[in-house]
Amino acid sequence: MARVRQFALIVGLSLLGSFITVMVVYYLLPFDPLDPEPTINYRLLFPIVFVVICGALSIANIAGHRESSQ
Repeated sequence: MARVRQFALIVGLSLLGSFITVMVVYYLLPFDPLDPEPTINYRLLFPIVFVVICGALSIANIAGHRESSQ
């Protein structure tokens, strides 16, 4: 049960972090009204950010458990 909770926490925080990152990029990029085509593919950005954040949280979680067990 503890592994399921850890997995749910990592996935949930990764989804939240990915959403926040994509929204920040969306609002901070300059918008050209004459060219409505987006400069970044947000459908590709979201999974990339999700995988990176998921990996970073997994590494931090494993390192935290190793430190606490020593």
